[in-house]
Amino acid sequence: MNSDMEEQISETSTQRALLDGRGAFLGFLVKRLGNRADAEDVLQEYCIRVLARKDQLRDIERMDAWLYAILRSTMNDHYRKTTRHSRLAVAVAREPQELVADAPVQMAQPCTCPSRLLAELRPIDANLIRRIDFGEEDRGMVAAEMGLNRNALGVRLHRARAALREVIQHHCGACCLEDPDDCHCPV
Repeated sequence: MNSDMEEQISETSTQRALLDGRGAFLGFLVKRLGNRADAEDVLQEYCIRVLARKDQLRDIERMDAWLYAILRSTMNDHYRKTTRHSRLAVAVAREPQELVADAPVQMAQPCTCPSRLLAELRPIDANLIRRIDFGEEDRGMVAAEMGLNRNALGVRLHRARAALREVIQHHCGACCLEDPDDCHCPV
């Protein structure tokens, strides 16, 4: 028998075993998990795993043992996931309520200082940063419009960025330069 034919027999046998054993598998899960909704979820995950691993079945005669090994593994993964969720719920419940209520305010605030501080730069520097860094315009086109070659534009852009860094450093301190994803600067 060729390998394609063996694979088809294995796939058909696996699907048939899942269909025929659905009630037994569900009963096994309900008994251990204590409720039908969780058992149905685990059964669905189990069927997906079995079908994904059907080529791992070496001996069709031992299919029942193979199926129950995957079922137990899927159920254990469910227990681990449930335990993680429970630990997280307990940790959140221990948080002082004033911190929980204040959480949206405490979340990271992306730095908006650079766009506000552009006004403190020379107009040509601010324009370059707006167009190239914020507007993502093509450098070649910007250089052509300004009558510059790409290298000269690169030098000007480098100087404009250095000037902006200096203004940010003066306004914000180091916080926005170190971590622009969490800004606590005065407005």
